[in-house]
Amino acid sequence: MANPLYKRISKILGVEESALEREALRLYILSELRRVRLESKLIMTKYGVSSIEELDKKVKKGELNETDVFEDLTRLDYLLDREEKLKKLLEELRGSEM
Repeated sequence: MANPLYKRISKILGVEESALEREALRLYILSELRRVRLESKLIMTKYGVSSIEELDKKVKKGELNETDVFEDLTRLDYLLDREEKLKKLLEELRGSEM
């Protein structure tokens, strides 16, 4: 079922509905990617690390208390996984344009 708003915008702009849909998805994914990367960066900056592996090493060495960083470590792991999924979706979207 076609979205009436896409149809209207498509007609006004003279752009195919499918192109509008792809661009909307691309921009949404890029926005989400920026948000995820920013949140990841904030967590890493909080602990003075540049990767989840580095944060994990600090915990294993006893430089950071595992209980204190557990929530951030778990969140960072989730964010990094989400970043990979978003990048794959972006690639799939690019591939569907051809």
